[in-house]
Amino acid sequence: MKINRDVILDLLPIYLADEASEATKTLVEQYLAEDPALAKLVEQSNQNQWDKEISVPLNKEHEMVTFEKTKHLLFQQKLFLALAVAATLFFIAFRFDENGVEWLWVSSPQLGWGVFLVASLFWAAFLNVAYLLNRKE
Repeated sequence: MKINRDVILDLLPIYLADEASEATKTLVEQYLAEDPALAKLVEQSNQNQWDKEISVPLNKEHEMVTFEKTKHLLFQQKLFLALAVAATLFFIAFRFDENGVEWLWVSSPQLGWGVFLVASLFWAAFLNVAYLLNRKE
């Protein structure tokens, strides 16, 4: 069976990481002996070895800034959620009187639209803070 270049390219990461079995190493080395261009690329990649772990410099000040920012965002999220729920409940409020059930926003449409707008703004603020908390940097 003739092994094509795509198969060898699929095996190269395992071969270069030195995690391949002996049979795979032999197969890749035989192919590299027949393909000098690919062998040159493999040789160049061996010269540019990366460290296994790349250290990320973190210090206590950076951790505290991150912690304080997260704490502030969590407070904002709780506050906006509470205000959004309260405004939404106020929008759907009703009362009983001698005429039956009356929606508060029906008796005063301007107040109803105002409460709806305020509730929408609080929901948008809540969703924005939730996005900020969940994004990956």
